[in-house]
Amino acid sequence: MTPQPHVSQLMLDALALRALDRASEARVHAHLASCASCRDDARIAAQLRQRFTVHVLPRGVPARRRERRAWLWIPPLVAALLAIGWCSRPAPVAELGIKGAASWWVFANRDGRVFAVRDGTTLAAGDRIRFTVTPAGARYLLVASIDGRGAATIYYPYGGPQSAIVQADRVEPAGSIELDAATGPERIYALLSDEPIAADTVIARLRAVAVGGADAIRGARALELPVRAQLSLVFEKATP
Repeated sequence: MTPQPHVSQLMLDALALRALDRASEARVHAHLASCASCRDDARIAAQLRQRFTVHVLPRGVPARRRERRAWLWIPPLVAALLAIGWCSRPAPVAELGIKGAASWWVFANRDGRVFAVRDGTTLAAGDRIRFTVTPAGARYLLVASIDGRGAATIYYPYGGPQSAIVQADRVEPAGSIELDAATGPERIYALLSDEPIAADTVIARLRAVAVGGADAIRGARALELPVRAQLSLVFEKATP
């Protein structure tokens, strides 16, 4: 029997926040029931959240301003504590993909409040997004976006020259992306392939989409590239 992959930190966070759909929540609970290592990870994460709530959150340390569209490498402790600041239970989050195929989860953090990003979600300047991708056998991953003003960005590997090699059953970059003040739609793509794709090639395709304007960005669910699978979603950006 093929062993089930371990539960990622992001999935443990989502479970603690009750942000998973029922099927995903059941799968995580089933794995925790049979995996002592992941149970230990969940226990440690819960202890860290409790300690943060009691000893750190009351200090109210303000967040520093970040450079626009910067990749923020945050320590694992902070990543494990994204739950702090939630005031109500969000709608269940489903995997964006087909069962047995590549899929991803995308979350945003706004002033400590974490919520799911789905097709059509409205985000604002300063919001930070995180994602985790299940590659389903693909060897390489590149995540990129195009926004309403025609700016193309390689999000993963951030600013890299080509796709990054996939080394696990789940790709979960240990940071978040801070959105800039450009308004309008932004479409983000996860490109999964068997061979690396040059970032310049992807950027050229993204800029070709942007020539058609905002409606073209909203409608371009896939790029013309030699990939095994593409995942994409579009979000709107507005002032806070």
